[in-house]
Amino acid sequence: MSLSVNSTEGVLIGTVIPILVLFGISGNILNLTVLLAPNLRTRSNQLLACLAVADIVSLIVILPHSMAHYEMFETALWFRKFYGMYKLHIMAVTNWSIATATWLVFVICLERLIIIKYPLSVRKQAKFFTPRNVVTIIVATAFVLTSYNHVSHSCAAKLFCNGTQYHVACLQIDSERWFRNEPNPNSEFMKSLVRIAPQVNAIFVVLIPVVLVIIFNVMLILTLRQRQKLFEPSKTIRGDLQYGSQAKTEHKVTITVTAIVTCFTITQSPSAFVTFLSSYIHRDWVTLSAICTILVVLGKALNFVLFCLSSASFRQRLLMQTKQGIMRKSTRYTSVAAHV
Repeated sequence: MSLSVNSTEGVLIGTVIPILVLFGISGNILNLTVLLAPNLRTRSNQLLACLAVADIVSLIVILPHSMAHYEMFETALWFRKFYGMYKLHIMAVTNWSIATATWLVFVICLERLIIIKYPLSVRKQAKFFTPRNVVTIIVATAFVLTSYNHVSHSCAAKLFCNGTQYHVACLQIDSERWFRNEPNPNSEFMKSLVRIAPQVNAIFVVLIPVVLVIIFNVMLILTLRQRQKLFEPSKTIRGDLQYGSQAKTEHKVTITVTAIVTCFTITQSPSAFVTFLSSYIHRDWVTLSAICTILVVLGKALNFVLFCLSSASFRQRLLMQTKQGIMRKSTRYTSVAAHV
């Protein structure tokens, strides 16, 4: 009846992940309240808000996998039916949202690098490369590259022990053996698709974006170190004061983005490496994959902490919104009490 492969996976996915997921969802919701404020909807903030949404989706769809490691769920008939029927689709949505987040991080990093190195070119390309267009392309492309997960396996379910135990067995659709020793009914096209799609996914969803993020993040850090000299107290920016103020603002935003991208690189790279290897080397990656999953979830949960630590304006805005929310609730409570 156990849905865990081994005890290590049960501890890591069942115990550690739920804590990180709850913290990550709460933190990203707070990020959205600040990033989507009417006076803060810049291009960079809109992209960061889309990243927060993708992270929230990833964290939500990971929860069923954690629930499956608790006895109260793994022995419940309703949960076993739900998890057995939709596990592969949940994994597909997880891969889709993580792929979307990965390419969003790359775009955010690239956008910051272009802004601080070539600020005039951004204005020329701003009409077409709007956040809406860029995000739509990323979401659609990520869906196409990861959609094979929905059809990669065929599952059969059966009830045992007078209908009290529900078990599901799944086979990859290019498997040589099939249920009840019947011949594989799938077409050669589908079999070829399932063989090739994981390799394409490993290259275009895992390897290429992660390598590009690492390269552009290093370039961003080096550029920041060079520009840091412009904002030393002993030096001033010559020319228009408005440009100097804008340059400082862009510099601060870039620092926040660099912190987020660096955290992404550290927490996502091991998972990307394991995912890429598992597409070509077939062996037991369960424990290592569980550790990498924790790193990925940790990275998504740390975004709120990074915003708070690297951006004073974010802290001030969050504190102001919190105070305003408390005041509105207290005013509403006072007016209701007065009517009573």
